[in-house]
Amino acid sequence: MRNRRSLLAVITLFALVIGACGGTATPSGTLGPLSGDVRISGWSSSPTEDALLTDSINAFMAANPNVKVKWEPIATDYETVLKTNLAAGTEADVFYADIFWIDSLMKTNKLLALDDLMAKSGTKKEDFVPSLINAFSYQGKTYGIPKDFNTLGLVYNKDLFKAAGVAEPTNDWTWTDLSAAAKKLTSGSVVGLSLPADAARFVPFLWQAGGDLANINNAAGQAAFDFYTGFEAKDGVSKLPSELGMGWAGEAFEKGRAAMVFEGGWLPADLNNNFKSVNYGVVQMPKGTAAKSNLIFTVSYSISAKSKNPNAAWALANYLTGTDNQTKVLKAGFALPTRQALSSQITNANSKAIFDGTAYGKPFNYASANTGKVNDEIAKSLESIMLKKSSVKDALDKLATTIKPLLQ
Repeated sequence: MRNRRSLLAVITLFALVIGACGGTATPSGTLGPLSGDVRISGWSSSPTEDALLTDSINAFMAANPNVKVKWEPIATDYETVLKTNLAAGTEADVFYADIFWIDSLMKTNKLLALDDLMAKSGTKKEDFVPSLINAFSYQGKTYGIPKDFNTLGLVYNKDLFKAAGVAEPTNDWTWTDLSAAAKKLTSGSVVGLSLPADAARFVPFLWQAGGDLANINNAAGQAAFDFYTGFEAKDGVSKLPSELGMGWAGEAFEKGRAAMVFEGGWLPADLNNNFKSVNYGVVQMPKGTAAKSNLIFTVSYSISAKSKNPNAAWALANYLTGTDNQTKVLKAGFALPTRQALSSQITNANSKAIFDGTAYGKPFNYASANTGKVNDEIAKSLESIMLKKSSVKDALDKLATTIKPLLQ
């Protein structure tokens, strides 16, 4: 994630346009004859993604000729526009819901509980990666099916490692290994690591230290802040992307200014398409002093509680999250599958490193509806320490007071 404003764009750069349960576009189970209109809405991040989704919709309509599906992408400020439409009752039948803010929709009865429809079509929660499907559940009900996901991986430049005489990282790396490598890789205009002042990069380190948001200024929280900000504030082996003249850490990596960054599958996707000369690899995030940890970024297909055609809407969502099309899009290199049965088909080592982060990852909604506000406050604290405007202790004490009411 480059920053929160661009989270939706970078996740959908790696977006999943997924296929039919049971291997065909025809719904299984006892949904009955399908007909009528279905509107589907989401964001549009690239012509390639749009083409894939359009092809999937057309395949669904070909198999269900009495159903007409209309794709209605929202160009900008998706969350705000969607919530405005929900308030006005003009929302689409099926739409993307981000893990970042879906809690507010589930808790206000804006979404249709899918469990009965899932049972009718033979779709089980157990078909999906638990941490993903559970992120869209509330009070025992399922309100969305995960369409795609990402975790963070350590993306590294193999050529810079070789030039510096540093052994390439492994999935067993620790904080000590990361720190030692960053120092050896920093030379001239190249920094060993580019860490942004971004909660979505820092929070996994907090958890790796055994810390938590509710007690962020305790010993574990101070250790995590000290470690993360120390790469720049103490050792000078990291710089904020903006200090390197870059818009995000991934750009610094792509242009050879940073030897290591922590990013999701959106960075390999961009490297493969636009920076093919960069010789890179991806491993899992390092283990901290207490444990391994990661963040899970995911988006659902959800259905409006007011949909006038819930059976056809579900048939479409079920089709777009089914096995066949997930397999097709996985092979095309656009996304990781959310269905557990397809995990064995992830043979690319870089993709596997990102997929395996789900085993110890936590959803990117750790402060429920206030996650965005909490993230903003964490980012301010990180930046103040990195730029040596505040000590770790002072910044954390202030942060703890600021976010306490947001965590209630």
